Amino acid sequence: MRFCIRREIGLENCKERLQRVGNIPIELALPPRLEDFLQSRDRLIDIKRHIDAFSIPVLSVHAPHGHLVDESFRNWAMGVIGFAESLGSEIVVFHPEKQKKELRRNEQAAALLNIKYAQDRTKVAIAVETFWGEDRVLTPDEIMENHLPMVLDTSLVPKPEIIWIIESYRTHLVNIHLSAVMGEWGRAAHHFRPVENDAFCLDLLDRLYELGWKGVVPLEYLPWLSEKSKEDRQLLERIYQYQQSPVPAMNTARIL
Repeated sequence: MRFCIRREIGLENCKERLQRVGNIPIELALPPRLEDFLQSRDRLIDIKRHIDAFSIPVLSVHAPHGHLVDESFRNWAMGVIGFAESLGSEIVVFHPEKQKKELRRNEQAAALLNIKYAQDRTKVAIAVETFWGEDRVLTPDEIMENHLPMVLDTSLVPKPEIIWIIESYRTHLVNIHLSAVMGEWGRAAHHFRPVENDAFCLDLLDRLYELGWKGVVPLEYLPWLSEKSKEDRQLLERIYQYQQSPVPAMNTARIL
């Protein structure tokens, strides 16, 4: 396993935020609003310059929350993928958007075609994040049915389902967004807390270690817990023996 911290970078303040990272591995999160990203994407070269200057390893890149089904996806997504390639990142994370029930199946077919278009043009893992509920264009079950690289978010999926995914789909699991969930899941639970607040997180890491899983684990904490995420990453790295080995052949998964 390779541990990193999530770092959201605005295209306006990239130097300041990256300078605070040091040379700690990160998941680089681009601005979530697609409109903001498109208006300032010419500044990606500045982000790369600062990342190179500060010697920051970028293990994965989180794309803006643009729709997978839109015709424009192939344009902006390939720009994000090319940027990830320039950083040496192995994974790009995409959110599956919400869709109306009566349109979801048709829209899903369009999303899968767009994902395949991107997959055919890069060696980077085009990974889809898990969201619970039937209103997403791709549910966790459907990510699995279509053999897509998966990003498992432990704060967005019930714990029994997380265990099932780990046991049955780990060969296609490239990234796990890890944080504690305090309180009953789905009922005003507090998410994005340090892993020590939830024994489930550590049990999960123990099981992944037993299975020999070598994917990426970004610690996804609340913004004001940034220093704590750095400390926890260093501790987990020591506990689980930081491995330099690349994400295994699972990143070559393709839609069948």
